[in-house]
Amino acid sequence: MNKNFKVVQIHGLSGILILGFVLTGLVCGFVIFPIWVIMNAWNAVAGDILGGPFINYFQAFLLWLAVALMFYLVLKNSISIKIQKEECIDSRDIKDIVSEIKEEKDTEAEDIREKEETRR
Repeated sequence: MNKNFKVVQIHGLSGILILGFVLTGLVCGFVIFPIWVIMNAWNAVAGDILGGPFINYFQAFLLWLAVALMFYLVLKNSISIKIQKEECIDSRDIKDIVSEIKEEKDTEAEDIREKEETRR
């Protein structure tokens, strides 16, 4: 197990309350606040200045969802995070792999020689 990996343990009611506050903060920060900003910006620009329609929270949520989906689709290939676990290989396994590769090369070389001899 990785020694740098830390496990967070939740104990009792205070731990559950802290977890609830953290989750509520994340939802407010990544969902509710952007929806509020989008709704107010749309209503200020499109509604007041341009004389267009006003939107409510649900419509702002749909607009936020469309923008988030657009960013995901545009940036999904340009940003990647890869997590992998290194496998420890014994020196015996490495020697076996190297010997298998050498055997494959030898058989390929023999096949090429046989083909050249049959052509002559």
